[in-house]
Amino acid sequence: MHRTLRPCAGNIWYLAMNSFQPTGEQYAVIRTTQPRVIVSACAGSGKTQTLCARIRRLLDRGVLPAQILVLSFSNHAVRVLRERIRNEGIAVMTFHAFGQEIVRAHAAQRGQRAPSFPDPKDRDVLLKSAIDGCPKACAFVFRMTGIRLRNSKARAQLAAFFDRVQGNDELARSLVDDPGSGFSSYRPVLKALRAVRLRYERALDSSGSIDYAGMLRRGCELLRTGNFQLPYRHVLIDEAQDMSGEQAQLLAALVQRVPNVMAFGDEQQAIFGFMGARFRHLQQALSDAVTLSLSRSFRLTHETAALANAIVGIKGHRVVGCGSGKKPLLYRYRTAGEQEDAVIRLIGDLKRQGVAGDRIAILARTGMQLRHVEMALRAAGHETEPTYKERMPEHTYRFLHLLAFVEKWKWAIESPCRKRRIEKRLCEVTGVSPDAVTKTVLEHCRRMLTVAVRASSPGSRYVAARRVYARLVVAAGAARSAVATELERWEAISREFGKVDALRAHIAGLDAQPKIVTSTIHGAKGSEWDHVIVLGVTEGSLPLHYAIGSGHVDEEQRLFYVAVTRARDRVYLFHAPYHHVLSGRKFSAPSRFLTDRVTATFTGAPLPRRPGIPVIRAA
Repeated sequence: MHRTLRPCAGNIWYLAMNSFQPTGEQYAVIRTTQPRVIVSACAGSGKTQTLCARIRRLLDRGVLPAQILVLSFSNHAVRVLRERIRNEGIAVMTFHAFGQEIVRAHAAQRGQRAPSFPDPKDRDVLLKSAIDGCPKACAFVFRMTGIRLRNSKARAQLAAFFDRVQGNDELARSLVDDPGSGFSSYRPVLKALRAVRLRYERALDSSGSIDYAGMLRRGCELLRTGNFQLPYRHVLIDEAQDMSGEQAQLLAALVQRVPNVMAFGDEQQAIFGFMGARFRHLQQALSDAVTLSLSRSFRLTHETAALANAIVGIKGHRVVGCGSGKKPLLYRYRTAGEQEDAVIRLIGDLKRQGVAGDRIAILARTGMQLRHVEMALRAAGHETEPTYKERMPEHTYRFLHLLAFVEKWKWAIESPCRKRRIEKRLCEVTGVSPDAVTKTVLEHCRRMLTVAVRASSPGSRYVAARRVYARLVVAAGAARSAVATELERWEAISREFGKVDALRAHIAGLDAQPKIVTSTIHGAKGSEWDHVIVLGVTEGSLPLHYAIGSGHVDEEQRLFYVAVTRARDRVYLFHAPYHHVLSGRKFSAPSRFLTDRVTATFTGAPLPRRPGIPVIRAA
């Protein structure tokens, strides 16, 4: 049953939502009078529209915009909500920003200066002072791990660890137990590092600074003990399943001061356990809440919904699709190379059917699995848009200028009489100010250019010139990883072009295409595409072998659920042997998540058909 919400005279929501016809479940959420509500919203159920309609209902009932607070978990989610809500009087912010607002309000009430976020240099100074103040802990860490905490690189890693932990001892233990976290070496010295962290937090407080963990910790303390009034009477929380323990404590303190709280979330999309997020945190913070469901998905077809339900496999959990479509496909191949070829053929077929590249997404458990497919796609003339890493295309075009310079000025680069002119021209084509780098760096880059000039092939010339460019722009302050990531995109196809102009034209042609999205499954959450290709449905890849050893298989299963529920039209699953480079381990068995119940949602010939032939299950 659908009901159209009536427009109110002068209502700012009506123009944005005049076509919204809520279902019975959505209508119950919008009109509920319960003070504490958890809305269990499946993938594609229109929860953001429902949240906005709930706000519209409150405004229509006389609630002032300043009395409404909307919380979410990332700056991107906050920007999306602000665009949807379109009311500057309503506070929309992250949990960390809310904690910081509480701290600032308390400081203003007492006539004090509000604490500020330290810049990287100041933060390093504070961390160094905390390390110097714990000599016994530092000595113990060195004796047990060989790590010298006073070393700048060790301090940077420790700062990254503290950022991930955010004051949560349970999360710290989880991180050091995970071999893939990068912090497993801290396992035998966790108690000593905790002492350093506590001293670092005190140093932040005494210096008038605050970090992300402090925003939550101090905001929670002030909510519990502070003598001030909050203007909010209604709090709405988006993506509440992503709540960490510290955020849940902040919410629990907020609940004591605000009469009405509504949280939207989906337990089956709780995939950030590595950051300390647990669905039980929400349940504990709102222990007296009633639960309302949004079980109909406006994104998924009945066939994709059946696959999602089979993956979850929980009795009583059921996602309802919005219409008939095509059954999911499962492809099985003997090698990763065969899988890449099949992905290229599939994307070519979809494009010939009129599907634009930006309506296709390729998802994988890790970014490493995507990079090889991206290179193969670019070589085949299909451009990609990775969301798991930041692109900086300006480096590509500046580097092409450098390549053209090498190509056209070969005679001058090797001339000993033109050293200063070559160095000046080198700075011009790369966009680097001569004052930003030392004379030693410039001389070194000029000498390296002669290697590019003498290169015997386009590919080797590209590699040599790339080293020159990276050396120069990194010395001028550019991020090494960003430069390397951008220039590595074109290294493989550079071998096919003898002239820079031809390479530049090819890259420009690819940039003009609607780009195929490549993303990790974590990064894809909250997005949707017509066609979704899921790579690596292989034991050791999904679930990731680290998770198998650490007991986080349930979260890996939810990742699989999130991946398939991104598709509006059809899902394509790919299984091929997986080689984890860092550990050297190889995996070839299909994922344990491809149970009989899951494979029953596909149709096609029994597996395998014939040795040596890629097996395809097709509708």
